[in-house]
Amino acid sequence: MTESDSGNSPPRAVKFNTAFIQGTDQPADLNTFLEGNSVVPGTYRVDVYVNRTLSGRRDISFVANPANDTVEACLTLDMLRQFGVNMSELEASDATSSGCFDLSAKVEFAHVEYQPASLRLNISVPQAMMSRSTRGYVSPELWDEGETAAFVNYNFSGSRRTQGRESRDQYYLGLRNGLNIGAWRLRNEASLIYGDAQPYRFRSNRTFAQRDISTLKSQLTLGETFTDSQVFDSVRFLGATLASDEAMLPDSERVYAPVIRGIAETNATVEVRQNGFMLYSGNVSPGPFEISDIYPSGSNGDLEVTVVEADGRKRVFVQAYASLPIMVPKGTLRYSLAAGQYDSNVDGGQSPTFTSATLIYGLTDLVTAAGGAQVAEDFQAGNIGAGINTGLGAVSLDLTQSVSQQRRQTYSGQSLRLRYANTLDLTNTTLAVAGYRYSTDQYRTFDEHVEQLQASDATRFGRAKDRVEFSLTQSLPRQSASLSLTGSEQRYWDMTGKTRQFYLSWNSAWRSLSYSLSVERNQTFERDGRSETDNRIALTLSLPLGNSSAASRAFFNAVRDSAGDYDMQAGLNGQVFDDRNTFYSLQAGHDNRSGSAGFGKLNTTTPYGRFDAGYGQGRDYRAVSVGASGSVVAHAGGVNFGQPLGETFALVQVEDVDGARLTNDRNVQTSGNGYAILPYSQPYRANWVSLDTRQLGADIELENAVTQVVPRRGAVPLVSFKTAVGRRVQFELVRPDGSRLPLGAMIEDEHGKLLAAVDPTSRALVLSEQDRGELIARWSDQQCRARFDLPPRNPQRTYDRIRVICQ
Repeated sequence: MTESDSGNSPPRAVKFNTAFIQGTDQPADLNTFLEGNSVVPGTYRVDVYVNRTLSGRRDISFVANPANDTVEACLTLDMLRQFGVNMSELEASDATSSGCFDLSAKVEFAHVEYQPASLRLNISVPQAMMSRSTRGYVSPELWDEGETAAFVNYNFSGSRRTQGRESRDQYYLGLRNGLNIGAWRLRNEASLIYGDAQPYRFRSNRTFAQRDISTLKSQLTLGETFTDSQVFDSVRFLGATLASDEAMLPDSERVYAPVIRGIAETNATVEVRQNGFMLYSGNVSPGPFEISDIYPSGSNGDLEVTVVEADGRKRVFVQAYASLPIMVPKGTLRYSLAAGQYDSNVDGGQSPTFTSATLIYGLTDLVTAAGGAQVAEDFQAGNIGAGINTGLGAVSLDLTQSVSQQRRQTYSGQSLRLRYANTLDLTNTTLAVAGYRYSTDQYRTFDEHVEQLQASDATRFGRAKDRVEFSLTQSLPRQSASLSLTGSEQRYWDMTGKTRQFYLSWNSAWRSLSYSLSVERNQTFERDGRSETDNRIALTLSLPLGNSSAASRAFFNAVRDSAGDYDMQAGLNGQVFDDRNTFYSLQAGHDNRSGSAGFGKLNTTTPYGRFDAGYGQGRDYRAVSVGASGSVVAHAGGVNFGQPLGETFALVQVEDVDGARLTNDRNVQTSGNGYAILPYSQPYRANWVSLDTRQLGADIELENAVTQVVPRRGAVPLVSFKTAVGRRVQFELVRPDGSRLPLGAMIEDEHGKLLAAVDPTSRALVLSEQDRGELIARWSDQQCRARFDLPPRNPQRTYDRIRVICQ
């Protein structure tokens, strides 16, 4: 291969010396391989991929580039900015925002490639030149609202308990039903219960319709729903709500993250770690730098920043970081608007009409402000507060004022809430959240206001006075152990005394033995000085019976309470033979009330659902249980059964192929109609879907085995893989005089579809969709045609061989 390129002159065409190619008696024809993709000048709607990530779908003009006599995509600076390229350096060039910018020529290592067959434009840009604020973000024009589809997601459990000659049955069926039409998603949650003690009872728990409002980055919900819970306590109601959807935003606007500032003396590398894990590494120029796209792995934990100068010198400093749910990035707005009737979920209950609004806004890098209002006929509440990230942790403080009119009386009160979170890196201690809330005697939440309206005795319904709670975790890395402690104490204005709860847990391992010891304490204090205490202590042991990941495990559980009651269980669980989808559990137990008992259970996961069955027997009873969960989806391509569904899922189509599996989820498999259900997908983000081509067989060919989809929340997008199904045939093509075809000659079918290229021995391996037909071979300015008639299919052969005359 030779290539001439001097200075800034355009590169000349690449040439290959075909004299080095052996094994062919005809001159090789490599023009098809050397010319690459070509396109006629014009405007095409293409999918734009930037660094292998789908960035947009738009109309791109393709124009002739006089510098190299090729037709190339006309990319303007405005386009590149929208694709996420950092324009600080590019805008200093002589290009205008509306003119074509030759990215490949003016940016080192950048590359632009167009694939006309798939209408795909690939842009490769050095990562250092990408705008970090768009990390993880996908343009709204690519959000897929999905197909029209209806589904039922079910969860069934049933049991029969026999004691003596008497049997008692209990069955439960939980349903989550949905219908998608265009941008709207209709959802219903219902349950069906049956038992010997009660007849069939069907109950619809919740029904609502929802859709995206893309321009507002929000969700509109109509029907039975809930208000936002970040400012006020959540309220169930029948009406409408419009609320921000964080998933629609770039990562830089979704997650509160600290801004790291410093000064580099040279062209330095900045590294950021949290708890020893690298979160960020990037190069900065001499002078002040600012890094704002750090997304810590947890809500707490100081960040260790290392600046490595060009001469190897290192400087390390610590950036304080802690966060609370209320905190959002600087300049980011979260809001929720709701209006409707309160749903008391009680027959004959009060249903006052109300409106609610909440706002959360990031004032600075460290301070977030929040507030809101709730208004009903006899109730008003207002809230104001703020969250602050300090060097000693994250703190938020908010105050709520309420006015409630009850039976010609007016109750006006306040509720003060303080929350705190931090991690002490020196001791590996995480105080996940500590909170204190104090409410005055006359303070009412909206729920309490309605409950008091419904109560026959307006003075006793359990209003909270104050509550303190905390959650603490202490890690001991050397011992591979952790200690966690949670606790809370609640006092009431109009009920006896107070309640207190503590939970202490120690988790560790000794060699391959894992163990956990936990203590739980619940106390109730009466006003007369009496108290009730319930203590429980539990021990759990787990030991693998082998070194492989499929080895069974032995386990032991024991619980004892302060009354002297105890319960012990021991058993085995693991895979059934080598089936990674089927598991068993066998256990025997004893307690001081019922004596000894044994229980066994099998559960399996298939492409069409999850199923389990169990049997137990005790001193005077027998019990049988069954369970099933999965989904049924009806769509334009038919009806499919699948695993339990998430909020957003996808349909996968592999044309005319039954039994095709995904590498993403080995339990997803196409049915006879060529469709499968991918049960989970992330909304507003690129979800890669790939087929396991090893299972397809030699007679199936894919245009592409990997693709991606960007669904809207609740959508059912279609992921389609185009296939060609036929027979693999190795054709030996010879001319009438017995001579061979040249290397590189292209083989097409009667319709002009490219099938293969001829090898040095004049052979071509083709996937033929027909048993008889005609092949067309083209090379240089010549062509020939070869008729073929395939022999009967032999299932013992991977492919057939046939010799044909090309004339």
